[in-house]
Parts: sequence; structure tokens; C-alpha cells
Amino acid sequence: KIPNALWANLIQERLSNVDCIKQGWILEGFPENQEQAWMLQSSGIIPRHVDSRIFQCGSGSRKSLSVYLLEVYHTTFDWPSDLLVQQRLVEPEDLSEREISKKLLEYHRTFPGVFQIYQKVLKSINADQPSVDV
Repeated sequence: KIPNALWANLIQERLSNVDCIKQGWILEGFPENQEQAWMLQSSGIIPRHVDSRIFQCGSGSRKSLSVYLLEVYHTTFDWPSDLLVQQRLVEPEDLSEREISKKLLEYHRTFPGVFQIYQKVLKSINADQPSVDV
């Protein structure tokens, strides 16, 4: 586990690069808790938009074993029509029912504090639907 202060420093350093300043940036899966959100803010990192997506594609997620490109599909919402692509899909190891339940419990335990910090820029997105609709 990486200490929150180190995360904030690493992110601050990366976001100070020219490409992030000119083109913008997206943080996915961070901050995970209120302390991390406060550290980002105290470092001057304040996002214009924050969205909340709860485990998009959850237990139906499948990843391609392609060497060149990591493709993610969903058994219900985004199944590939190409039979060869379907045959190379595997279920991610970290998406067992137990792991999803643990992640969801942690999400509900920690995110109210994060939402409180970002309440003026928070967008809530229902990711439990076809990707086109998301």
C-alpha cells in the first residue's frame, strides 16, 4: 500500500508536466478516500469534474488476451460480434463475487467523504448499462 502523501506527490509531479497542463488530465480510481482528496486539494490539484462510476461492467467484465491491445468487453452490455475476439476473452481474476462485494463495501464506506469534498463538481453516472448510454 502506497502512503497517501506519496500518491499526492507523485500525482502533483505528473500533472505539472506540459502535456497535462495543455491537454488536461483524468484520474481514474483516485482519490480513494477523503484523506487522499484533501491531500490533492492541498497540493493545488482541484478537478473541474468528478464522476462516480460504481464498478462499471462489474462481474460481467471480460478482458482480451491480445498482446497488442487490452480490450475490455461485457457479457451483457458490450459483447463483441467477432467470434475470434469472443474466443480470446477471459474473466479478470480480481472480479470474483467476493472481490466485487469487498470493493463495493469499501466504496460505500469511504466515498461519502470524497463526495463531500467534490460536491460542487460531482457528476453521478449510472455505469450499469450499455457503454453507449454511459
